[in-house]
Amino acid sequence: MKKFNFLDKKFQKLVILASLFILLTFNFTILVSGRIVDVGEYSISDIIYPYETVQYNLGINYSSNIIFEISTDTLIDFELDYENRIENRQIYFIINNSQPIDLNISSKMNMGNFGLMQPPQNPKKGNFQYQYRYNCIFKIRTNVTIDYLTIQSKKISQFGLDPNRDYSLAMFESSQDSWEIITTSDQTNETESYLSSSISSLDANTDYYITFFEITEVFNNWIWILIIAIGSVAIASIAILISKKDYFQYLKTRTVPIEKGAHRLSLEEVLENENRNKIIDLILEEPGIHFNELLRRTDIAAGNLVWHLDILETYKVIGKKRIGKFIAYFPYYQKNPVSNIDLKLSKSKLTLEILEMIEKEPGLWSNKITKHFKVDHKTIQYHVNKLKELNLINFRKEGRKKKIYVNLDSEYFQNSNEENN
Repeated sequence: MKKFNFLDKKFQKLVILASLFILLTFNFTILVSGRIVDVGEYSISDIIYPYETVQYNLGINYSSNIIFEISTDTLIDFELDYENRIENRQIYFIINNSQPIDLNISSKMNMGNFGLMQPPQNPKKGNFQYQYRYNCIFKIRTNVTIDYLTIQSKKISQFGLDPNRDYSLAMFESSQDSWEIITTSDQTNETESYLSSSISSLDANTDYYITFFEITEVFNNWIWILIIAIGSVAIASIAILISKKDYFQYLKTRTVPIEKGAHRLSLEEVLENENRNKIIDLILEEPGIHFNELLRRTDIAAGNLVWHLDILETYKVIGKKRIGKFIAYFPYYQKNPVSNIDLKLSKSKLTLEILEMIEKEPGLWSNKITKHFKVDHKTIQYHVNKLKELNLINFRKEGRKKKIYVNLDSEYFQNSNEENN
């Protein structure tokens, strides 16, 4: 009887230990199925287990707001590296594969930073124009073929994708001459919209590059209206986009006096420079673009950018205007759409500061502005309403939030010069 009691107690202990082991294993499985890893740097090495989802928050002190998410049904030995100038980007990789993978993903702002001798041409498909403005390109390399890869990204301005614009994922491989458009769909869930694309059969030991391109429709019959004031040193024009070819033709045929100062360049030499062409492209695409945005998107050193802008201003290729703390640049043929802010606005320091904040961080909402300035929300609402009445801002409903954007294309801005002269 005593022997039986001893064995019974020993058996009970074994049952308890086994139960604890199963419980701990079960809890661990739940934990690793959805990990969040705060990296605090721009690169990480990790092992991702089958049926695990991991979110990596990267960047120095996480201030860069880089979010990389990955899900897999196989074992992945993972290397991830971002260029340290990239910020405010989010992407989600979903990998389905029949065997384990060694996966290396790196990201740069542009193709030149990967060391490619000849960057690929922009994608071409149908009656559309594709522009690279995302400033984040991913290079993917693996030791085995990837059966299926789905890529998703939240379509919000905070992460570089304007919810009111169209985008497509594109892929490039070194045997190609240009980016290849990948079918991309806009999808929504209960709280937000996102872009989703799928790629199959990515070959082993091959470098693939992916990024998002903005899509605009190309119209075959553009009508350009330029009203030439005879004997005037400036040209008044309606605020329309003009192709670079047409703009260069206009610059070469106009009769505007130019004081070259210390510069000894011909107009042709001014327009042939590669870096100055980057600047002109951006200003033609986005009249009113700020200096800091030009600095970020041209990838030109600040001192060199100042030098090239000075040349373009001297030769009256572009014009500029200070708006609060910012310098905005425009094609020279346009009237400056934000040249004179209404006296009511300029006399109100808080209103102007709110406008500057919205210009710097498009997509803000009232509560965030209130917390920043630490004043009563009714005061903030008063100044926001003033900006709306002046047609300087627009509201867009995104999810539950009513977000605010600067309206640089408003009729008020376009006509402000004429009304104040």
